[in-house]
Formats: sequence, structure tokens, C-alpha cells
Amino acid sequence: MISEASLSSALAGAVVIEAGDERAEFAGMLLAMLGAEVIKLEGRHGSNSRFMGPFTKSEHGPEQSLCFSRYNLGKKSVSLEFEHPAAGLVHNRLGNRADIIIDSGEADDVDRRLKFYREMQKSNPRLIVCAITPFGLDGPYRDFKMTDLTQLAMGGVMASCGYDPRPDGTYDTPPIAPAMWQAYHIACEHAVLAIFAALFFRELTGNGDLIDLSIHEAVSNCTEVAIPSYIYNQAIVQRQTGRHAAEHPTRPWLRRTKDGRYVKAFMFWSRHEARVIGEMLSEVGIEHDLDSNTYRELCERSPSAGHSHLNGLVDQLAASMTAEELFHRAQAKGLLWASVRVPEENIADPHFRARGTFQSIEDLAAGRPLYYPVSLATGGSMPLTGFERGAPRLGEHTREVLDQMGITEAELKLLAGRGAI
Repeated sequence: MISEASLSSALAGAVVIEAGDERAEFAGMLLAMLGAEVIKLEGRHGSNSRFMGPFTKSEHGPEQSLCFSRYNLGKKSVSLEFEHPAAGLVHNRLGNRADIIIDSGEADDVDRRLKFYREMQKSNPRLIVCAITPFGLDGPYRDFKMTDLTQLAMGGVMASCGYDPRPDGTYDTPPIAPAMWQAYHIACEHAVLAIFAALFFRELTGNGDLIDLSIHEAVSNCTEVAIPSYIYNQAIVQRQTGRHAAEHPTRPWLRRTKDGRYVKAFMFWSRHEARVIGEMLSEVGIEHDLDSNTYRELCERSPSAGHSHLNGLVDQLAASMTAEELFHRAQAKGLLWASVRVPEENIADPHFRARGTFQSIEDLAAGRPLYYPVSLATGGSMPLTGFERGAPRLGEHTREVLDQMGITEAELKLLAGRGAI
């Protein structure tokens, strides 16, 4: 069994250099969450994400971006212009200190920086380099431009997300993209898995690696049943409201409750489930026949008709109580039901509090603590993961990191005088 302490310190002692643009920030944050020291090379003017909203104040400065704060928790900021000619005196020392380098951006930009990383690998053969680009470092799409939205469309994810068709089977609403930067999240999760594989390989061989990660390929691998359905059944899955896309329509899961909200009632259509739902109906005074021979015979004669009958009773049950009341009653009886909430409603939820899902981190720009999702699921005795600090100010750790690499005062002045820091 993995101890709670081991996961939050799984990468303790590992040094990660993060370069490039915002597309790899989530990967760096995940590694910091697991205990790695993540050094973010921002340049003198700051990362792109420092200038992306929302902002804590009306003036949009590099310290006011909540976007940057979210994706750079626990990192150190170094305001070094990595490709500046004067920065050459830092490269080898940076490479000798690092275990992992993550770089992201357009293929040409990342490829240009790879020549520096390859030199670093000559002096540190154990160095692992992970390049995250839209379509990989080679291939016919290499130089295509992309955004999170176009990657979700081209990768197939959007085709499975949206609302039910009309009764005649036609759609009058477009596909829907998941929340912001979902394509980048998918790619970064793949990157972290690949980095762990490279770390295991390094333990066996002593050698580092170069990981060429295509965001498009990562997204295309995450369409769940769509690709198997198409390959093996020659079928195209259809998008459905609040539930998995499927080759054929499935029954709705969303139920309107007494207070006008929704509960997502995931159904297995089992006898046990019908018995539990029958108990809940009886408890609120709704007549039903779920424990009768008539209902059992209906299910045996026509499972579809039995499902329709149960479905109608669940709608009645939902309409008899509020979303939170239904959610907690169902959960107490072992049903996989959940109320549909806005995100901020979860912060005060005792379940999330017990599991340490959110961490309060002081934000200087906001002038108050902000809550961030930080922990994986846990039994509740303590969070599995978390951060010792929030996102860094621009260049906050430049002197500290360069000192640790043995950069002298004279070299610091040289770097500053030539505009490298």
C-alpha cells in the first residue's frame, strides 16, 4: 500500500527545468505536486500565462493573473533568457543540476532549443528531455498552428461532447468543447506518464531520454469508445446530454429536482438498484410496484419496458426533494448519484474538506487566500499531495537558483549587464 507521505514526496530531490509556453505548465505543476523542485525559466518579461485572464485587479500586470497562479503552484521563477548568447555560461551548469527538462511551444521553437538540451545531455547523460508540441517534432502536420479548441475538434473529443438529438435523431446543437485547456491537460498527463517511464528506464540503464510528445496524438488517444466503435463495429458514436457518447441512444441520467436543480443518477438497471430505489420511494411516500411480481415479469418480458418504468419512478423521486437531499440519500444507500453544482459549491463540502481536495494558499495580488484543487483522493487522514507555496513572482528565485549552480557575483553582473537576466 502506498503511504500518504510517499506520494507527496515521490519526486523529492528531483530537479525539473520548465521552459517554453503555457502548454506544458500543467505537467510542471503535477511534478511539483509530487515533490519535485520545478524551476520555471520565464525570461525577463514573464511567461505568456502571466498576461492571460482572469486577473485579480483592473490593471493586468504579470502578478495579477489567476491563470498563471493556477498552473504554476509550487514552482520557482527564474527570469533567464535561455537563448541569449550570454546565457551559455549557465547552460551546462543548469543541465548538470537537472533531472528533467520540459519544453513546449511550436515545433520550430522547441527544435531550436533542443540543440542546447543535446549539449546538456553530453555532460549529463542521465538528463530526460520532454518536448511538447502541437503535432510532434516531425511528420506532415509538424508546422500546423493549433489552439486548445482546434485540438479538441481535430482529436475527436468534441464529437463526443454535447446534447441529445431531437426525437427524430437529428442534432440542432453543435458539439461542445470541454473546459479551458483540456487538450493541454491531456497532453501534460501523457507527458508525466512518459517522464515516469523514462525515470524507471534511467534506473535500469543510467541513461536519460528524449520524449517527443504530440498534443494531437495524446488527444486522439482519449476519445474513449469512439475509436473502438468505429474500427470494430463501423459505427459512429452519438453525443448525449451528461452521459457517454454511444452507438445507440441510452436513457437519460440527469433528473430535475424539487428546487429546480439536477442530480446525475447513474443507473446500472440491476435488481439490487431497483430494490434500493424502491426503499427511497417508500420513505418519501411515493407508491410503486418495484417489489411486485408484476414488475419482475415486466422486466423479464421486456427489459426495455422495465427500464422505462423504473426511469419514470426515479424522475418522480427526484422531483420530491432537493438536489442536495437526493444526492446525500442516494450516496448513503450506495448509489452513484451526484448533484450538479457550480465549482465554488464544492469548497465548503465536508466530503472534499475531509479528503483535503482543496488547499488555501495566500495570494499576494488578491490580498487574501485562494482555494486550489491540489490533492488526489485520500482516506481523509491527510492530503496525499499539496504545495508548500503558491505561484512565484516573476524572477523571485533567480538569484537563489543561480547561486546554487555556482554562478559567481561577477557572472551575475555579466548576465544582467548583457540583458540575459
